[in-house]
Amino acid sequence: MNPLPTPANTRARTVRPVGDDPARVAGLLVAAWCEVRRGERALAQLRPLLSPATCKRLAAQLPPPRTPRPDRARVRKVITRQPDAAACEAVVLVESGRRITAVAVRLERHLGRWRAVDLTAPESGLTALTTASLPPGYRRRDAFDEVEEEARSTAVSR
Repeated sequence: MNPLPTPANTRARTVRPVGDDPARVAGLLVAAWCEVRRGERALAQLRPLLSPATCKRLAAQLPPPRTPRPDRARVRKVITRQPDAAACEAVVLVESGRRITAVAVRLERHLGRWRAVDLTAPESGLTALTTASLPPGYRRRDAFDEVEEEARSTAVSR
């Protein structure tokens, strides 16, 4: 016999990970985000895990309600790195059908809990996450840098 619906047991599910493991938070967040994109969960349920700016940006990325839903997604692996005690950068590998996608998540401590300040998937068309773990002024080296350095070293040796 089911109890009568009361305000206590009719409330919407909200993702509230227990514990202090940022890898677990990142995995649960990405799994819940996949449910939001499929239309199985409301974005409002993720608010405790998202910064306001991230929540607003993710709301803009939601597909229209009548688009075909992708296959159910499953989190395969979470890879984390903590540049300091108040930040965690994670890559969450998600399997959907026969396809595996990586989702980048940056978590930061806010009022004693982990909250996502950025969540980016490659198919979203957004630029890569900026990272606080790189030194100020860091710029990735490429082939042009090597040619430039070679030209400088040749000019000095003359």
